[in-house]
Amino acid sequence: MEYTPITVAIADDHTLFRKGLVQIFKTYSEITVICDASNGIELLEKIEHNLPDVVMLDLEMPEMDGLATARYLISKYPKVKILVVSMHGEEQLVEKLLHEGAHGYLLKSAEPEEMRMALQALKRDEVLPIVKNFFE
Repeated sequence: MEYTPITVAIADDHTLFRKGLVQIFKTYSEITVICDASNGIELLEKIEHNLPDVVMLDLEMPEMDGLATARYLISKYPKVKILVVSMHGEEQLVEKLLHEGAHGYLLKSAEPEEMRMALQALKRDEVLPIVKNFFE
């Protein structure tokens, strides 16, 4: 499979998880992490002049959570894809985010290759399936 180059920004308040993603993405030559942030405010400051293709957002963060950050991104930067990555699987919250304009959702328990495929799908403007019968 040929992989399309993708730029990514990550917002998650769990430092080990966030830095772990950065290290995982370094093993994929087509993925470039342009920044990582511990909350939505920090993320928005960092991407203002260098928009990524995809923003990966945790739902629960201090100062500006994933929902508020997603809403801001959707209104100001509609071309940026939003992939919500969370350990929570509340059906109503996920549906709300997707209805409001988020482009995909993955559980933090996803395999690195699943994350890679999700990023590739978003870059190609494909609709992401909900992970593994998430709502069944």
